[in-house]
Amino acid sequence: MACLIRTDEELAVHLRDLESCSRISVDTEFHPEKAYFPKIMLLQLRADEGEVLLVDPLGPVDMTKLGPALSTRTLLMHGGAADLQLLRRHCAATPARVIDTQILAAFAGLGWPRRLQDIVAAVLGREIDKQATLSDWSRRPLSEDQLRYASDDVLLLDALAQGLEARVAAFGNAAFAQAALSESLTIALAPPDDADLWRRIPGAHLLGAPERAALCELAAWREAKARALDNAPGHVVADAMLFDLARRRPDTLDGFRENRRMPSQVWRQHGQELLAVLARATTTAAPRAPRRGADADAVRLAARISGEAAGVAAEYVCRECEVDHILDGSAAVGWRVAALGGPFQDFLVGNKVIARGGRLV
Repeated sequence: MACLIRTDEELAVHLRDLESCSRISVDTEFHPEKAYFPKIMLLQLRADEGEVLLVDPLGPVDMTKLGPALSTRTLLMHGGAADLQLLRRHCAATPARVIDTQILAAFAGLGWPRRLQDIVAAVLGREIDKQATLSDWSRRPLSEDQLRYASDDVLLLDALAQGLEARVAAFGNAAFAQAALSESLTIALAPPDDADLWRRIPGAHLLGAPERAALCELAAWREAKARALDNAPGHVVADAMLFDLARRRPDTLDGFRENRRMPSQVWRQHGQELLAVLARATTTAAPRAPRRGADADAVRLAARISGEAAGVAAEYVCRECEVDHILDGSAAVGWRVAALGGPFQDFLVGNKVIARGGRLV
């Protein structure tokens, strides 16, 4: 059974193990939909292959005492981008090396994104129960099912990482996986770039230049407002409403109400600010539209064909945001192009084409 830690005194008993091990398996439970800066409701740790520690921040426990260990040990995580941000904010941790099993799977012929239980089944032949995913982690006491679920999230990470590392090496993808892991860690710990947030709004690629300029400004405003209010961005203004404002660009409050689905609190609480944002957007240059059409579609298809043979998930390496850079020949995506294999590189320079049956010839 895992050890539940509720006090600083209980944590102190286990800190020495965390500070002397080589790898720490880490996961967190939090409610991402309720705040811009979510609070950790439970922190799961396992030093090497030792006992599972469930640290209860509501205990309360001084989470910053974990900062040195989490900053100097290799951390094992699964889909850990959000967890890393929480560790930095609540534990003062800035990890130097992270092994993310979800990313490793993308270079081990297992696809991306894959759920933890699916990768565990494929690599270790084990089953884990994930039925408590959406339970309320803020309630106390935690149930036995919640504690078991939380323990499972880190119990097998060390063995899973070792199994995945062997598979990645067998495909010859170790260097590419390391590049991806380093890049993902840098991105997770870097300040957000609000200028690119507009790209995440569904339908953004359909907009013309004036509408893109408006959406870029609106998305950046919403993010800043959400941070200030400590609220989820979608609770400030939903994606669909942000897209509608960028498309119509109203210049009066009455213009907001022309969309009958526009929540009244949007224009009542933020109407004047939004009008100012829309007015500012008329004087700013529009960001370049994401590439769409046959060229971009062909790059994605060629990446899938070549990547499958190389054991590399094109869905991760050749994500939509990278297609522009690949088409432009940017050096920034060099490792991505190399990871997708020789056939993909031949396709980019015109030495191979996509044939019927999904082949590069």
